[in-house]
Amino acid sequence: MVLFRGDVKCKSLQRRTSISVILPSDNIHFLHDREEIVPQPYKTLYLLHGLYGSDDIFLANTSIQKFAEDNGIAIVIPCGENSFYVDNEKAHAYYGEYVGQELLDITRNIFPLSDKREDTFIAGFSMGGYGAIRNGLKYSNNFSKIGMISAALITDDIVNYVSDDNVLRSRDFYESIFGNLDELQGSDMDPKALIDNCSNVPDIFMACGYDDFLHDKNVEFYEFLSSKNIESNFIEAPGEHTWEFCDKYIKEFIKTLI
Repeated sequence: MVLFRGDVKCKSLQRRTSISVILPSDNIHFLHDREEIVPQPYKTLYLLHGLYGSDDIFLANTSIQKFAEDNGIAIVIPCGENSFYVDNEKAHAYYGEYVGQELLDITRNIFPLSDKREDTFIAGFSMGGYGAIRNGLKYSNNFSKIGMISAALITDDIVNYVSDDNVLRSRDFYESIFGNLDELQGSDMDPKALIDNCSNVPDIFMACGYDDFLHDKNVEFYEFLSSKNIESNFIEAPGEHTWEFCDKYIKEFIKTLI
């Protein structure tokens, strides 16, 4: 396994930004005098962190690094700030364009990653789960599978928020990200609208804990998918909005990729 951490310059954000890349490489067992060769180019998961996170947070809070090595898959983790991975035209911070297209181009030019749709996946935790479904659908020609762990599917609710000192409940905060909240429904930041307008829906995997404050929103979205005759794999299990839950179920998603 090889771990790279560094900065890339991207047009979508008009600046340099950090990424972490896990490559399976060749698994050498020195004590047993054997070597496992992982075929190149690698299948690749683009993994999106949650609110307040950065590209190193999965490395610090999960065992995904070892799991990627054991399963022969590359993982690219960008830094998404608190952007919800959508495009902010006023700030020229096109995070959706970045994770949906430019990041793929950048990393494929540097690392031996497959450029095939069937080998390319997107997933995320919390805010990253929203980013995965939003950009997995918007850029559905690039991704064959979407993984949503405790996804922040809040776009139906935030339109009713008012100003609040708590960022998670602040209308001002969400307007700084999504723009006019009264125009959000039906836009390309509304996962339900994206489902309605997507002709090539990737396979969808969802997991959320029974005691997660986002559980009801995940159930509602799963029921919406079912009403549209879109099959998805939804796991409900004991757990809260924690790294322990994320660690367990991001691995369950990775198992479906190999």
